[in-house]
Amino acid sequence: MNLNASSISLHLCDLNHRIKVMVFHIINITKTFYSIFFIYLTIMLSLAIETKAMEIKSVASTSLCGDTFILELAPKHISHLSWQSRSPLSTANENQKKLPQVWNDTETLINSGASHILFGPGETNNNVLPTVQKIELKWGEGFETIRSNAELIIKSLELEGDILDNWEERIKSLQRKVETREIKPKVLYLSRSGSSAGSNTFVDEAIKSAGGLNVVKQTGWYKPDAEQLIKYTPDLIITSYFDNGYESVEAVAIRNKVIKRFIYSHPVVEIEGGLWPCAGPGLIKAAEKISIALDSLP
Repeated sequence: MNLNASSISLHLCDLNHRIKVMVFHIINITKTFYSIFFIYLTIMLSLAIETKAMEIKSVASTSLCGDTFILELAPKHISHLSWQSRSPLSTANENQKKLPQVWNDTETLINSGASHILFGPGETNNNVLPTVQKIELKWGEGFETIRSNAELIIKSLELEGDILDNWEERIKSLQRKVETREIKPKVLYLSRSGSSAGSNTFVDEAIKSAGGLNVVKQTGWYKPDAEQLIKYTPDLIITSYFDNGYESVEAVAIRNKVIKRFIYSHPVVEIEGGLWPCAGPGLIKAAEKISIALDSLP
């Protein structure tokens, strides 16, 4: 009996020891599992953050023309605006004017850290980092250019196209209104410098889209002298850059008394220069303002 009791006691002690060892190993295995799981979660979280950062697209614009597009299409993606973004011609709001500025300079563009660079019409730069995506606007003189350039930006930044649909509807609305006009009023465009615009210009596109007839028969942009100018007989004169243009000795339409008298002897509508530094989104609003001015003619 005593032998059996002693044997049982030894077995119990051994079993107790084995259980303790097993529990110890289980605890260590559990700790190791949680450590590995924690490390795994940390790595996955870091990868997720890095992937998300890569997905966030930022754009820097090098031109006033480019500014007009991204301010309308991608205001939340803007990291930098052009060097002209704080000028009177910029359509940026006060907060947007505080954004950093860039221009087409390789070092400046690389230091911007933007994932996308929006170059103005005729601009490019082959020295930016290969990881940076370039968007190069095309020059044009009509609404088709607005559409094609907007589509470039939307595709590159993977944006929704709702605003483009809105632009299309506004253009169609202008076209429907033109069809109801029995008479096309004669219209003359004059910039602060005294320059005008004939056919194949975005100003001519805005005039026609508003339902007017451009009195200038020349093609493209040109600068008539005072004698030529006063021979025109417009029903409406469009002025631009008069209120917010750059002051210079070329401000003929402001300084020349004959031209100034001629202008203000006619109905006048001022189109802010910031609306149309190029055939950009503001061209639609410019056409709408001209249309309203035509409606107001006696």
